[in-house]
Amino acid sequence: MRLITVLFFLFSLQFGAAEIPSPDDAPLPLPPEESKKHFKLTDGFRIDLIASEPLIRDPSCIAWDSKGRLFVTEIHGYNLEGHLDVTELNKTGKLDKSIRRVRVGQKLKEEAQKGQIGSLKLLRDLDGDGKMDEAILWADDIPAAYGIIALDQGVIITAAPHILFFADTNGDNRPDVRKILFTGFTVGEMERAINNPVMGPDGWIYAGQGWGGGDITGPNLKGLVKMGRTDFRFKSDGSAIEPASGSNHTFGMAFDDVGNRFLITTSRPALYAVPLPYHYLKRNPHVGTPNLTATASDYHNTFPTSEPHPWRQKRGADPRWVKFYGAGEAKPNGNFTSACGQQIYRAKLFPESYHGNYFCCDPQQSMVHRAQIQRAGSGIVVQRHPEHSDSEFLTSTDGWFRPNNLRVGPDGALYVIDMYREIIEDYSAIPRYMQQQYGLLNGNDRGRIWRVAPKGSKPFPIKTNRYEPASSVSDRIKSLYKSGAELVEAMKDSHYGVRVHALRVADQRFKTSPELLNAALALIKNESDPNVLLQLALSLGESDDPRSVTGLVHLVSRHSDVRWMNNAVLSSIGNKAGSFFELAIKEKSKIDASILEQAAQTAARSGDAKLLVAAVDHPDSALRLRILSLAAKNGVDVSRSLRAIADESLSAPDASDRERLAALQLISYASPDVVEVGIKNFLSPSQNPDFQAQAIKAALVQENVLVAEQLIEYLPRSTPRIASLITEALLAHPETIKRLLSSSIKVQFSALQMYRLLNHEEVEIRKSAQSLSIKLSEKLTDQGSHKNYYAALKKKPNLQRGAALFMVHCANCHQFGGQGIAVGPPLDGESGRPAESLLADVLNPSAQITAGYSTYIGKLKGEISHTGVLSSESATSLTLLQAAGSKTQILRSDLIDLSPIKLSLMPSTFSEIMKPEELADVIGHLRNYKNNGSLVLFDDDPGFPGILSRGKGEASLDWKNCASGRACLTVSGFQRYASQLPGWNFSVKENPQGKGQFRYLRLAMKSLNANGMMIELADNGQFPPNDKPVRTYYVGKNTTGWISNQLDKEIPTEWKVYTIDLWKNNGDFIFTGMAFTTMGGKGNYDRIELLRNDPR
Repeated sequence: MRLITVLFFLFSLQFGAAEIPSPDDAPLPLPPEESKKHFKLTDGFRIDLIASEPLIRDPSCIAWDSKGRLFVTEIHGYNLEGHLDVTELNKTGKLDKSIRRVRVGQKLKEEAQKGQIGSLKLLRDLDGDGKMDEAILWADDIPAAYGIIALDQGVIITAAPHILFFADTNGDNRPDVRKILFTGFTVGEMERAINNPVMGPDGWIYAGQGWGGGDITGPNLKGLVKMGRTDFRFKSDGSAIEPASGSNHTFGMAFDDVGNRFLITTSRPALYAVPLPYHYLKRNPHVGTPNLTATASDYHNTFPTSEPHPWRQKRGADPRWVKFYGAGEAKPNGNFTSACGQQIYRAKLFPESYHGNYFCCDPQQSMVHRAQIQRAGSGIVVQRHPEHSDSEFLTSTDGWFRPNNLRVGPDGALYVIDMYREIIEDYSAIPRYMQQQYGLLNGNDRGRIWRVAPKGSKPFPIKTNRYEPASSVSDRIKSLYKSGAELVEAMKDSHYGVRVHALRVADQRFKTSPELLNAALALIKNESDPNVLLQLALSLGESDDPRSVTGLVHLVSRHSDVRWMNNAVLSSIGNKAGSFFELAIKEKSKIDASILEQAAQTAARSGDAKLLVAAVDHPDSALRLRILSLAAKNGVDVSRSLRAIADESLSAPDASDRERLAALQLISYASPDVVEVGIKNFLSPSQNPDFQAQAIKAALVQENVLVAEQLIEYLPRSTPRIASLITEALLAHPETIKRLLSSSIKVQFSALQMYRLLNHEEVEIRKSAQSLSIKLSEKLTDQGSHKNYYAALKKKPNLQRGAALFMVHCANCHQFGGQGIAVGPPLDGESGRPAESLLADVLNPSAQITAGYSTYIGKLKGEISHTGVLSSESATSLTLLQAAGSKTQILRSDLIDLSPIKLSLMPSTFSEIMKPEELADVIGHLRNYKNNGSLVLFDDDPGFPGILSRGKGEASLDWKNCASGRACLTVSGFQRYASQLPGWNFSVKENPQGKGQFRYLRLAMKSLNANGMMIELADNGQFPPNDKPVRTYYVGKNTTGWISNQLDKEIPTEWKVYTIDLWKNNGDFIFTGMAFTTMGGKGNYDRIELLRNDPR
């Protein structure tokens, strides 16, 4: 009955609007049998209709139970809020052609929710032909349902905010059991929600995060479970639920035979969950963890046969909209824009070449894509299948075909869930005037399920829910999680996946089974597979045996090149950190200093700070200073005169930047006169600004009034970037806030910073802030000054001055044209917006905050607080991104509260610090910039040296005499490198076409006193072998002993630009990381840039 009411509601909405002329180019729906004729299917396959309207409408997922009965979930009311919006707009009789993206307000959202529901149906084949003839409604009073999994005892559906269980216990094909297993999941716009529950090899059910987060409760849970922005897993009886590594960006989830979990995002076909299970990572709350979602694919291009919907063609032909969205998004067809519903084909029915293949949908382009999966070290690579280098597995010329999910059926066929509607995109992506004309609900009464199989396989009645697997590996792995499994033998299995899961099951019994522990320890010296080594590092953390500590030291010393090895080892040391640290120092192991420091931090926080004295004679002076500081903070008497050590280290004239930063951690123990000199020293205008930024954070890690006074005094003379860093550092501690507010220095607080002050826990700070707020509000009531800014837009801009001002005032938080720091949204796609719209955003940045850039305030123990954009979350930590690219990692063990704030990180004071003509010049620069198809990888980014996290040597920024911009990279002491740099996943091709594809690398090099300089490029996280001249280039003398390609016989003592053809001699590869080597001294690198075409 509820469904009928909703249908009437939607019907009345569709036909109650005022008349707006309808376009005559809208595609029309086709009956199922007619639509079938429009499919273009790979040779050797057939497609059959299994179900369609009126039995189903807007289907989202399907599942078969143990009797072979087919269930379907549905969502109703998709895009309804947009429809309500344009219905009201149509009453005016006017088309809204403004260049902007509009989301409806709360009132319309609430109205739309009346028609946004879900349903669950059982479909029946009455005549035995394998096609559905009857639909039995099991529920139509549930929230929109985005997934279903069938179990022996019933079905479970995901319908945020709930996960629901239904069962038919008496065999009458109708549910007599219905209950909520869990509730409390976040609900947002209807484009996504918790989705696609899938059974994992470990017996847990995994599901996609949807909008992420929630306070989860359930009748069988012992207490409330707080869920962050990650995927999750749960037990089918509702007794347990917990976060899972990896975050599904949209809709769909799948496992391969060895238990790798595949995720997805709209613009590329494949992501995957990093092989560091969440329950291991949370063991050590004293260290941060990496991004747990990795990219598997590097391509974006598609080959549909459907014509783009007319609204897409019109938007793509309008240069204003192309500039607003960017060329990739605005392109009518040819790039992934709605990738979803992935599936790994693991059955036997398809030919052998399809076994293990990856499939996903793109409903906007009416197609199903096929790809192949390959291992890459401990990670995964998904590449377009060679048989479909310029085609897709399944396409349709019927533009209403909207595949949004896939399932492999019990018969081995691939089932395609088709929403079948005119417009599938979220309404806000469509220009509003086209929403008015084409409508948003056409097809909401339709839906289809198709069966794809080899030509000789016709539909037939299904009696089970299990297909015959193509490989036995999956079943062998599942058997390990059952009682009585032979785990010792499984650890010796020839298949790496079996060994991985054998370890994962066995480690839960290490403390009670010496046999299992001994079998695992035996792998330490003989195992070579990267995934098994990674799992071994995770599993050894479950044992208290001293041999496990020795094994962990061995693994991180010998196998640190295995991706994520360091993270695995740090998660395992937990309460063994002290003994791990002591052994690593004693054996002089070749362990990266950052690992030793994090181990020391864990030891100190776990009560083993006394063991840190092992580092008192460590040869790395910077590490030694940091460890001494850490020991002292935790009550260890590391010296009779820590003040003397602090004074000496802060005053050392020849110390490196790394040593000086370490010395600043001892500043609380230094003499006042040394503190004053030390602060003035690093604040000197001649100092490297990147070093200054790091020094500010290091000096104020702990509350220090003397340091605060020095920084406050320097504020008026500092650059905008340094001023923002100083202000943010001072706002972290109550006493330094008071010093700042009571000073005579005029500080330009952002709206966000004022919010923090006005809502501070301390009354004194709130009162001071209120007084300041009154003065500011009086000043801001004079809005007449803004008229001058709008008037200045009518004048011809000075583009050269605008570019310079952008670098000073904007590049600290925004990237544009390959320059700047990515804190806020990139501005390349904004260049087509009207100047007035851009100006409004600058003058009032909190009026509309771009999705994904919300600001959070984190309150920590000790009345410390930090704000920033939440850039990542993990089992043990979260990271806030702040102005100038500064990052603050917060351990969950220190966090009291984390709350979103509806205020932008961007200051609202530009009208006070920039003249109308200057701001108009900046906007003119944004609107007139022309991109030449290049991508700048490094120019001025202050964080770049820090992410070159490995190697014997140092990397820093040099701010003097650079080839381009303000800063260049300096490498000394031989080498710094990273095989997987954040966001680096570029495809090197002979003829680059799509987004992320390039052929040439251009960079500038200059020797300071080095005899030779070299670069090496990583392919999918792997650097080239030492004995082959692939992806490696050098200038001057090559004294490494490695084979490399010579670019220049002479070492450049002045800046020289080199352009390298990366595809020549290397072929196609995925560029993910870079190594910089200097031989015999220091060298500089600058303006590292990828290009599609040879600029020479």
